[in-house]
Amino acid sequence: MRRSSKWISTSVPEENWENEEAKYCSPQYLTNNLLNAVLFEEGLKHVPEKAVMVEVAPHGLLQAILKKSGPKDAIHIPLTQRNNANSLTFFLNAMGK
Repeated sequence: MRRSSKWISTSVPEENWENEEAKYCSPQYLTNNLLNAVLFEEGLKHVPEKAVMVEVAPHGLLQAILKKSGPKDAIHIPLTQRNNANSLTFFLNAMGK
């Protein structure tokens, strides 16, 4: 599946965003994402004002960083929360935002 231009990659250096393997949400892309350093600062500079940022991670660990470093009027939505008794309800509430 081809990734949207709104999908800011934090696992591929910006100079490689136009490479064929970086354009698709493929097993190779996801494996790269899991095995390599997160380029969070590089990606964060591309987040526009009033953005909705969806965090796909084991838990919403980026909330404090995004509030401090991200656009001030952006909305951050983590899809999971560590130790939440009802992960499905948390996920559905997050999606409802």
